[in-house]
Amino acid sequence: MGEVTHTVDHLKLEYKGVFSSREMFAMFTRWLKESPYEKGGDYVSEQNTSHGKCIEYMYWPWKKQTEKIRHFMKIRILIYDLKKVDIMVKGKKKQMDHGRVLIYLDGFVEHDYEHTWAHKPLLQFIRTLQIKYVYSRYTKYHEKVMIDDCHHLYDMFERFFNMYNSYRRAKDTPY
Repeated sequence: MGEVTHTVDHLKLEYKGVFSSREMFAMFTRWLKESPYEKGGDYVSEQNTSHGKCIEYMYWPWKKQTEKIRHFMKIRILIYDLKKVDIMVKGKKKQMDHGRVLIYLDGFVEHDYEHTWAHKPLLQFIRTLQIKYVYSRYTKYHEKVMIDDCHHLYDMFERFFNMYNSYRRAKDTPY
């Protein structure tokens, strides 16, 4: 197995309030199509509870940087107590979602993902020496690129949720 470096550890975004889950996933799908990342595996789990829906999404997008280095992310989106509510937007009623959203982002850099240096212990030792000492600047560059990609996606989600901060439920707004 190649050597995997965990560069971004549980970058967490939390939001509670009114939002549109359909627009959130459309924004995420647009990012996935425009970015150089390829869609890895995904996992979806849904449960209906007395408080509302609880949904869990997991994605593993990845991209090849070179023939020896691969970047991949683990994106986990948890939505708790999801309900449909009516809100007032510019004097008109609109139906949106209300709930609590948690987003966790993890970033990884994998060296030797094709396992060419993993056959013998001596080759693994030489690979480790190369990564840590010979190509340390090159390794740090790839870690920095992975950190920047994770923070870019975090900022996109944060801007998306900031757009809905002024929205209030229809029964909470004064007439």
